[in-house]
Formats: sequence, C-alpha cells, structure tokens
Amino acid sequence: MSTVLSLQGIHGGTGVTTVLAALGQGLHAQGVRVLLVECSPDQMLGLHLGLAADVEGGWARALLEGSDWRDAAFACAPGLAVLPYGRVDAEGAMQVERHLHDTPTLWADRLPQLASQFDWLLFDLPQRLPAHAAAINQHARCTLPLRLACVDPVSHVFLQRQRDDDRLLLANRYDPAITVQRDLMQLWLHAHARRLVPQPLHEDAQVPAALASKQPLGRHAANSLAAADVDGLVLWCLAEAARRQGRAGER
Repeated sequence: MSTVLSLQGIHGGTGVTTVLAALGQGLHAQGVRVLLVECSPDQMLGLHLGLAADVEGGWARALLEGSDWRDAAFACAPGLAVLPYGRVDAEGAMQVERHLHDTPTLWADRLPQLASQFDWLLFDLPQRLPAHAAAINQHARCTLPLRLACVDPVSHVFLQRQRDDDRLLLANRYDPAITVQRDLMQLWLHAHARRLVPQPLHEDAQVPAALASKQPLGRHAANSLAAADVDGLVLWCLAEAARRQGRAGER
C-alpha cells in the first residue's frame, strides 16, 4: 500500500503548493516513486513541475466530464508524476465538493489502483473546501497529515484558534534573524512540541526563483538553504512513515 501524505495550510498563503512540490522532488531523489495530487482549483502545482500554465485537464475536470481521471496525469520523470486538478470554474469546484461530500471514499477507492505504480501519494489540500480535505485525511488512511504554518503572528493566531487540531505541524519561511520569528519558534517548541515537525523550512530567495523557472526547489537550487531543509524533511518523513506503519502493523 502506498504511503499517503497530505499538506494543508493553517490559513491561505502559507506556501503549501511550493513545499509539496519540493517534497515530492526530494522523495523522488531518494528513489521513491511519487505521485503528487492537486486538490486545489488554483491549478498551480503543475507549474512547479514543468507543466504549462494553460493545462486544462485534471482529475476534477474529468469527474465533471465523466472521463477517465487517470488520463489526466503527467509524467515529470520516471517514477515522478503529477495529477492536476483541472481547469474548472467556481461552480465546478463546488460540484466536485458536493460529490466528495456524498462520496467521501472516492480517493480511498482509488488507492489500490495507484499502489502498484507509486510508493508515496502526496496531496495538496485546499483551504476552503472541507470535503476535499476530508476525503484524504479522514477516509484515505493518511499516514502523515501535515499542517503548514509560517513562523509569523498571523499563523500564531490561527494556531491559538485551532487547538483541537492534532495534525503534524510544519513551520515554513522561518528566519531566525528576525526577533519575533525567533520568539515565536520558541513558543511553538513549547506549546506544540508533541506535533511540531523537527525540521523547519527557512526563508530563502531561491524558493520563488524556483517557481519562476518552473522547477521544484531541489532541481533549481540544490545547494540552497531551503533545499537542504527539504532534504532533512524528506528523511524525517521516510522515518516517521516507517515508524507509524510499523506501529499500525503491530496492532
């Protein structure tokens, strides 16, 4: 069975798509077969992996049109693929949301079809479509459900408001040279120690430059600080997934 990882922002604009693309590339560099699945109608994930901005197809569009969702995937390299959401308008996205609400096991039912081709499935989850997220986190046996938060006062406020969320917390855009960020990180290490991923992702100008080049971070700037952070995150994900799956197998 494939390992399922989901990433969702604590609020909008935390960099979910950028981080997921970098993580997928990093896992692939470790010899892992990876499929990145876009669950956001923003249609941005493919840009990080070299797809053209005018790609129309995707799994959500296929759902609305009644066509085969598997035909919408793009191979970026041997063992690395992306499945876009597809170009749909706001009403189309809400139709998909209603479908997922009525059929929450859609992705769980698809996992066996993907397990023979991919070792890891990475899902880019949207902020305001709850059934899209629930189909992965609650129904698809998600091994590593992650929340992404920037180390800034806005994300801190959202964390205070969402105390009942026990998903793993990944810190992004961390700059220890900024006093408020350094102080917030110390607070998070204390308040969220149980679920805070031990590898924060630092602020790095190479991150937006990677998107401009339509490449994931590790391919565009392999020697950058942020790329080194992603490499550390990849190793942590591999170890944590193995630990969780081993513990589940003992039950």
